[in-house]
Amino acid sequence: MTRVKQTVSRQAPWAAFGAVMLIANVSCGKIPEAADTVTLAPAVTVAEATSITGKVTLKGADSAKLTKVVDVGGNPFCTGHGDIIDPAWRVAADGALADVVITVRGSQRADNLPAAAPLIDQTKCEFVPHTIAIQPGQNVRFHNSDLTFHNIRIARCEAGTHGKGDNMDNFGQPSRGDENVKTFNTPGIYRLECDVHRWMNAWVFVHEGVHSAVSTADGHFTISRSLADGDYVVEAWHPQFPQTLSQTVTVRGGKATADFVFDFAKAFQL
Repeated sequence: MTRVKQTVSRQAPWAAFGAVMLIANVSCGKIPEAADTVTLAPAVTVAEATSITGKVTLKGADSAKLTKVVDVGGNPFCTGHGDIIDPAWRVAADGALADVVITVRGSQRADNLPAAAPLIDQTKCEFVPHTIAIQPGQNVRFHNSDLTFHNIRIARCEAGTHGKGDNMDNFGQPSRGDENVKTFNTPGIYRLECDVHRWMNAWVFVHEGVHSAVSTADGHFTISRSLADGDYVVEAWHPQFPQTLSQTVTVRGGKATADFVFDFAKAFQL
């Protein structure tokens, strides 16, 4: 049975356990006293059509050396699913880099979105998917598919930093089938963590509009909303880098390509 709760940008009082975990957390700053409120730009109809495609790669690193097994501390439930791979780097043998958010500067919000909100599941002690991109005002569903207690802490992080920012929300999902729905109104970068299983993390990137995509395991991405012919600034963001990459592309006949190469030497060296 799925139990769904709507959540807003404030702490949900779910148990003394959650309060303790919040006090212990110091990675993304303090919890704001007031809920976040913004005025959203009007949404317009943006046709669904492939506009910008490309591939993202990583140079200067051996993909095999970036593949690390998470130490789950002997957690009896999580060890039962086999090795959990650290999601910080998902790099293919040819350097293809996953989980890069591609955005088009100046994008508008769309009013013709799919009826179903994007889903981030907690399954086998991981957040799946690891990274999503949405527009302001969009809902995200958070689900627990595991037979164990999870919680979801949401922090709005500062671009160009690795972990700084403000905690926005924290809610528990103690049972399999628990689900919460949260609305993200403010553009920004949001980090998700489970305080119960500290290796679990994920990202919600709220772009200014609908023209965004996330690179897949083979490094490719597709922005599936139409663009009028002209010049556009396209940006690429990955959580392990302090700076985004950007380039100007020319859309002709409604289409353009944009490839990005991240240099491992410029990543956060933790």
